[in-house]
Amino acid sequence: MIASAAELAQGLWGGPVGNGAALDRDLSAAIAGGAGYDLALAGLGNLWRFGLPGAQAARTAQQRWPNSIDIAVFACDLGPRARIDANLEHLRAAVLHQNRRRAALAGACLRAGRGDMARDALARIDPASATAADDIYRRAELALERGEFVEALADIAWLQDRGKASPAAILHLRLIYRRDGAKGMAACLDIGQTDAAAFWAQAFEFALQEGDFGFVRQVLARWSACPDAAPLPLARARSRLALECGDPAGALALLETRLQNAQPWEWDAAEHVQWLRVHQALLRDPADLLAHAHAASRLHPRHDWLYHISHGLREGAQDWATLAAMPRQRAPQCARALTAARFALRLGLPGRAALELAAARRCATPPEALRLLAQRAEGFRQAGRMAAAHAALARAQALAPDATQAAELALALAELALMAGQSERAGAALRPARAAFPRRMALLLTQARIAFLQGDFAQAEAAHAQFNALKAAQLGQMPPPDLRDRITQDAAFGARDCAGAFAPTLPVAATIARVGAAHIAAAPGLAAHVLARARAQGALRFQPDPAAPIPRQIAHYWQGPPGPATQRAALRWAQVHPSFATHLFTATSAADWLAQHYGPDMAARFARVTQPALRADLFRLCWIAREGGVFTDLDEYPRIPITPWLEGAGAVLCIEQGFGTIANNFIAAHAGHPVCTLALAHVCAALDRAESPYAWWHSGPAQWTRAAFEMQFMAGRHDIRYLSQGQYLRHVATNLPYPHKRSPDHWR
Repeated sequence: MIASAAELAQGLWGGPVGNGAALDRDLSAAIAGGAGYDLALAGLGNLWRFGLPGAQAARTAQQRWPNSIDIAVFACDLGPRARIDANLEHLRAAVLHQNRRRAALAGACLRAGRGDMARDALARIDPASATAADDIYRRAELALERGEFVEALADIAWLQDRGKASPAAILHLRLIYRRDGAKGMAACLDIGQTDAAAFWAQAFEFALQEGDFGFVRQVLARWSACPDAAPLPLARARSRLALECGDPAGALALLETRLQNAQPWEWDAAEHVQWLRVHQALLRDPADLLAHAHAASRLHPRHDWLYHISHGLREGAQDWATLAAMPRQRAPQCARALTAARFALRLGLPGRAALELAAARRCATPPEALRLLAQRAEGFRQAGRMAAAHAALARAQALAPDATQAAELALALAELALMAGQSERAGAALRPARAAFPRRMALLLTQARIAFLQGDFAQAEAAHAQFNALKAAQLGQMPPPDLRDRITQDAAFGARDCAGAFAPTLPVAATIARVGAAHIAAAPGLAAHVLARARAQGALRFQPDPAAPIPRQIAHYWQGPPGPATQRAALRWAQVHPSFATHLFTATSAADWLAQHYGPDMAARFARVTQPALRADLFRLCWIAREGGVFTDLDEYPRIPITPWLEGAGAVLCIEQGFGTIANNFIAAHAGHPVCTLALAHVCAALDRAESPYAWWHSGPAQWTRAAFEMQFMAGRHDIRYLSQGQYLRHVATNLPYPHKRSPDHWR
């Protein structure tokens, strides 16, 4: 008996199929025994849909119905890799003989990683063919993916002339978005080419990508008013919009309304994706969500977003050492390889990411190859190999076929330039993205950082104001000021308050002489800007001091139950530095240590600031000022020893890539180093003044930046080694995405 799709789905929801090969043999036997064509097609479709073995049944069906295009497609998709060329040739012969279904042939070629064959399949379509419209639509899609806009426009015009107004309008919108960016798309939508729901559904997807949620709601309203708007796609769009706007409870209510009469094995992949995202945002048990994701992936094994979510859920439910030891995929599809590579980078393993991408490059289509190249550049960046990252991005940008992909690459190139402290180069890299996507959130933030580093604080504030307005449209309320707002406002206030003496075009020494070192040191934002300029101008001096060794010991602080990632990181720090003593402090042991070494006032201050990040910041300063050594957060993962940084240094500090401030996720210093004691004094004063302290500002990088500026330009202390973000990343993977960062307790 051949199982139906419903029976297979219900069984797969409960667990993997015990013997998938038996299903293949049973279907093959049924076909050989005289089963009808429709039963054979349905059976093969079920095996392919659920990712079950089907090569034997497909081969038997192809022998019985050698002229069937559908059977030939299943033979390509279900057959062994060793027969893919023969199966594709059989399919090609059937398509050419029947003069139809070229889009089906192209799809099979693409799934097999034969991009050039797919293009050839669509090259000479007979306009009189029964499937000409579908085939030409697919050819236009492929042309758009390659950036061949002239060819795509010709096919769009052909569809329009044959009365295919809605498909032609959708393709034209895709072309405008890819060629001209968000500005062009907005102009296209203003014209309102069609009232077809499919057109506005596509516009909704593009608007959501841009993150301009006021515009998203306008598009959704136009979609809702279309005469042919179906309730189910609209309902999905509304719950997705609620989720993207930070309202998971509202999204859940909408989701439950439409799923209340269906069993989970009856949901489609999009419903499972939304269900998982909603419950993840509501901080449900990661282990339960992972079990659901595994079951959903058995039902929809080829759905890339489910695959991506399953990987992410493992971070919160499984030990990270186990995750890092998971076997690599064999012959991965491009989308799966990209997910696996991103996952490896999230674990702090850029080398593993490079292996994932290398395996996929051999069978990637040109658009996929571009994405792989961009991901490869990100792997280089996270390994601290900035020259290699820039070369990969520059090559990808040269291959980019349209404005959309060029803008993404422009953002990445600008980030690399900012990491190197090169704001002019970053601005030049960003120019094409600014022209095509002027309201994209990420672009506005990058633009603000460029303006900040160039001393144009008014422009930085204006970019942040635009970002906050977009964020308010997303969340329904104005977001509270964060570190970006604070530092730009502080720098602007400090610059205005020095009677016109501040001039960002002068050398650093001249700026300090005109403005006054004490005035700069009092404003963390201004101190950060001047330090960043000093770095760009080569004015940060380092003079080794062999007589002041940093103690070989490492300390960490962790508040609350250990997560699935913390033990892996702590163990790694100890493994990479076997000669170092290691200490892991909890809230209790840290409070005891503070009471013993600093007395009741410091212990009371520690007790008063209950947020974990504030406590960690205060304790790390007290510990390193008193004991000396290395203090590092547990979301830092060392790949190679940091010992060379300590040689000849009284202290080692890292410059953040954001606004050029001093990071405090990693600090090294000898006991009593004045940069630590001064930073501690600044932090204690800031915490005592603040009613609601903000970790980054009152206890973290802002106050460390003031102390570093004073040491460098007021005290003349030059035994501090400053690491760029790139130098730091060569040794340590930073800010790994630990599950606790999604918690309301996280400082962001």
